[in-house]
Amino acid sequence: MKAKGGGMKVMAEAAVGKRFWHERVYPAWLPLVLAMGLVWRRRWWRFVVGGLNRPLIFLALFAWSFKGTAAASHLHFLVPGLAALAAVSGSYGDLVNWFTLRRKYFQVLDECLLAPVSTRSLLVGHLIGGGAKGLVVAALVYLSGWAVAGGLCFNPLFLLQLAVIAFTFAALAVAVAMVANGDKDVLIFTNLVVLPMTFFCGTFFPVEGLPGVLSKLAWFLPLTAGTYHLRALALGEPVHWGWLAQSIGWFCALYTLAYLLLCWRRQD
Repeated sequence: MKAKGGGMKVMAEAAVGKRFWHERVYPAWLPLVLAMGLVWRRRWWRFVVGGLNRPLIFLALFAWSFKGTAAASHLHFLVPGLAALAAVSGSYGDLVNWFTLRRKYFQVLDECLLAPVSTRSLLVGHLIGGGAKGLVVAALVYLSGWAVAGGLCFNPLFLLQLAVIAFTFAALAVAVAMVANGDKDVLIFTNLVVLPMTFFCGTFFPVEGLPGVLSKLAWFLPLTAGTYHLRALALGEPVHWGWLAQSIGWFCALYTLAYLLLCWRRQD
């Protein structure tokens, strides 16, 4: 019995050592990112068309409405907001459906939760996969807006702020999918919380124009500071570190929430 116990101990140590060696070669979240990338590579045109559809329709309608008028300069105000809107819809929409369908109907998420992959790696892999898609779609929307309106700046901090928005709402998607009982719950939360947020966080008009206390409450939403900072960077204004810090704070908060809910679901 002692020899058998010693053999199992050696096998366990070898398994841990093998996994440690693998994680030194490549991070444990990389296969998840590649798996999501393979799916999106086969259906890339659906994701691109679906992500660009609504922002480009808004851009075309506003461009035609403002053509030849003094309000044409308002396009410079709208384009960063449309990029933020595309980042939210591209990262949140698909990832929340990805998690919900695999957890409730296909039971694929249960296999992931039982796999010898840490919760942190599981979360990071899905956030990178979902957030990167939102970031690509938002960058395409911004480039389309730049081609129409012109006079917009593009710098590394703009890309960083856009990435923070995309990964923040990817974390929100994971958190929502962990507590939703099905696609109907996801649809209700999206229509009652996420969709109004995309319109009342300074994407189409300044939050200062909201009535009464709503103009103050809008600054406590996770998209407002990011949208304002995107617009400031696009117009060549100085960097607002406070807005960037607020956006990163929202990402950290929602990442922590998604991590705790994923741990809870794993122990369930």
